[in-house]
Amino acid sequence: MTFDSVPWVVSMKKNEHYFPTMEWIKDPAEECGWRRVTYEGGEVIQGEGPDGVMPIGEDSTEMDVDVAPASE
Repeated sequence: MTFDSVPWVVSMKKNEHYFPTMEWIKDPAEECGWRRVTYEGGEVIQGEGPDGVMPIGEDSTEMDVDVAPASE
């Protein structure tokens, strides 16, 4: 509805690459109480899909690491 009470419709196409479909399922066995299932590229992935946020691990870099300035 607009401010003058006129019905209004907007449609939007979701970009599956950047915003894959996710399902949150209540699961008391999980630490947080919810289990996540991601549907990405026609595959069902338990947890977060590979095109989402990079997993935290040995490969990750810290954003607050001090870097020595380049010598000139």
